[in-house]
Amino acid sequence: MRLKTLRFLLLTSLISLVSCAPQPDLVVDLSDNLSEESVWPGAAVQTADWLIGYDPRLEPKDDVRQVASLGKWLEKRTGASFGVFIPSAEENIVDGLCTGKVDFAVVGTVSYLQANDQCGASILVRGRNAEGQDTYRAAIIVAADSPLQTLDDLRGQTFAFGAINSTQGHLIPRLMLQQAGLDLEDFRTYIYSGSHTATANAVTSHRVDAGALQDTLALELAQRGLVRILALSEPYPSSGIVVAPDVPELMIESVLKSLLQLAPTGADAPDLYQWWRTEMPLGFVRASDDEYQELRQIAETIGLLNH
Repeated sequence: MRLKTLRFLLLTSLISLVSCAPQPDLVVDLSDNLSEESVWPGAAVQTADWLIGYDPRLEPKDDVRQVASLGKWLEKRTGASFGVFIPSAEENIVDGLCTGKVDFAVVGTVSYLQANDQCGASILVRGRNAEGQDTYRAAIIVAADSPLQTLDDLRGQTFAFGAINSTQGHLIPRLMLQQAGLDLEDFRTYIYSGSHTATANAVTSHRVDAGALQDTLALELAQRGLVRILALSEPYPSSGIVVAPDVPELMIESVLKSLLQLAPTGADAPDLYQWWRTEMPLGFVRASDDEYQELRQIAETIGLLNH
């Protein structure tokens, strides 16, 4: 079996950099201050057999904590060691999967489709939401006090997507807008914020008039009275875990078997960091490529795939 020796980045350094760097006025505080020990017990610098990457979802420190907790749980189940791939600003998870930097990745549909298209990366499992469904939706939101009432009211307004490769933050919202008869040219301006949290902050602080979010975060913020949801999409296959093409079959089977047994609200809850905020709060089901054909066609139509 191939073993790769890779160093963990110092989580304390990452958290320190996130907290000390200049920040915009974050209106929505979605993080807790946790010690390093509550994120990843033991020595901060270790070697790892396998590296897990991720698509940005929440604040950087929370993304790392969630993936790190899953890696630590997988260590107990498989006997192999797992590290977290923390990309630089110039890197993305698809490149990591296709160049051998990343072995497994927690990603949305767009990243999976791109990695599958570019190098044959495979989807292993898909997340189950709070209702037990293996689908998710996208939401288009405005600030709670916004005068906008319908998608058609977005004409001439400013809009924030999430990361350009985000399924819920870009791909599905583009379909929603098209179905409502809206093109990108109908906005006064539009931006890619880079994450769902950044989009939420941009909307609640009135830096943009509206934005696209994952359904779980949008519903949470709406319940707290911070945003109003203009529209929710139809359900589509949810985020999942992808494996790079060069990972040995025995390792794939070990990880797959473990993931299908994950009990986030039961025995495994203490091992996972704020797993209820992920897109797989009730664990995983087996996934297959043919379930993504509709979204693959959409991604091709708006230019997110190479061919």
